[in-house]
Amino acid sequence: MIQERNTDQKLKERWALGSLILNASLTVLKFVVALITGSLALMAEAVHSFSDLIASVISLISVKLAAKKTSEFPYGLYKLENLASVVISLFLFLAAYEIIKEAFFSHEHQEIKHTELAIAVMLITMVSTFVYSRLEIKAAERLNSPALMADAHHIWADFLSSVIVLVGLVGTYLGYNLDKYAAGIVALFIIHSGWEIFSSGLKVLLDVSLEKEEIEKIKKIIYSHPAVVDIKNIRGRAAGSFKFLDVELLLHNFSLRETHRIVDEIEKNIKKEIPNIDSVFIHYEPVRQQGLRIAFLVDENKNIRDFKTATQIIIVDVSEDGSTQINNPLEIEPDEDTLGDILSKINIDVVVSSLHPQKFTVRWKLTKAGVMVWETDKTKFEDALKEIINSYKEFVKQKEKTDGSKDTGRDRRV
Repeated sequence: MIQERNTDQKLKERWALGSLILNASLTVLKFVVALITGSLALMAEAVHSFSDLIASVISLISVKLAAKKTSEFPYGLYKLENLASVVISLFLFLAAYEIIKEAFFSHEHQEIKHTELAIAVMLITMVSTFVYSRLEIKAAERLNSPALMADAHHIWADFLSSVIVLVGLVGTYLGYNLDKYAAGIVALFIIHSGWEIFSSGLKVLLDVSLEKEEIEKIKKIIYSHPAVVDIKNIRGRAAGSFKFLDVELLLHNFSLRETHRIVDEIEKNIKKEIPNIDSVFIHYEPVRQQGLRIAFLVDENKNIRDFKTATQIIIVDVSEDGSTQINNPLEIEPDEDTLGDILSKINIDVVVSSLHPQKFTVRWKLTKAGVMVWETDKTKFEDALKEIINSYKEFVKQKEKTDGSKDTGRDRRV
């Protein structure tokens, strides 16, 4: 896990450095050709590329610093990536403003020399920015890096502005003036892209929750463990490329050592299924159990089965007044030894089956765990549940009578 994270970090740094080199090269190239040709549009594009260069420097610095953890910042500086993406989005807004101003509010007219050279430079710019931005977007998605994603969108904005300049240069070469209309349309796209980057970065800085779909996926992973009774609370947030989880669980009553093992296993499963989880903090409480907890061995059609053929376990909590809570079925492999291991660890009182387990080791394991096997001739889960509840109610009633007669006798003696 640590080696994989270090590899991802190096890849992020390489992409950020590549963006810096690209923007530095294009800035110098556009500036030199703008001086040779006298093109104001090309000079403005050189300034725009210089803003890209500044953004790339910010991106590289943020990616390098984001992974650092110190005693002063024990949770890391991951949010520097999101802070950088917000700053880069502001550069996008500035670029859109410059494009609109140049297209609609500039009244300067200057003759352009060597138009073919300027067009060639813009074609080189378009190809390089298009290819690099597409590749960097894929890398940002794979590495889950908001800073790289913001930088890729900024380079894409540079490609679009290059299209505007190229249209203007070609129009000038042919005697037409179409660049300002294209500039207005592209500027709107840049503003839209900048707003998406700005809003997503700001949400993370304000500790917005993880996506609902991701939270639901995490819940399914947690509930798949047989020791989990309920999830009391679950919170998640993102910082840079990484995610943090706080979970409160109700677990069946186990020894302290076994409970720690269960929590470690749940954390491991979450990190395996959900990418870029930095830490999972799990607070757990034992079930303060009253009443009866019953496990029914069934198949997918809720028919009562035995220890060899059951494919599901339905756990039912019965309170002292006879009300029931039927939990979601737990999928299992039809294997007697595996089933015995599970039933002996999930703190149940009774297991309902069509037959007792045949293996002595399974019977002994259940006996040691204090689990009674209730062999029933009922074929349906609902009928077997009624049978158990009626019997339990009768037991509670007899117990109350017995306890009452003992108290009365004690009073008479006094």
